[in-house]
Amino acid sequence: MASKEKPLFPILFYNARGLGEAIKKVRRLRGVTQQELSQWSKTSVKFISNVENGKETAEIGKILTLLRVLDVGMNLTNLRLED
Repeated sequence: MASKEKPLFPILFYNARGLGEAIKKVRRLRGVTQQELSQWSKTSVKFISNVENGKETAEIGKILTLLRVLDVGMNLTNLRLED
């Protein structure tokens, strides 16, 4: 019988911690170290660690760069219930 593993994407998150966990999951899936990601994104390992640990004051432009380097993106979802 075929395995029914949950697909990785989309990854839903609702706060900085969830975004950080998603970035960490994708980074590991891609086989990329924090050091490599920092070099490719021109950020520091400390910055990546802060993001992956949910630091709420991390610079959004740099976070978007991390996502581009990891070949992922974000989209907005309407969370309001429709009548």
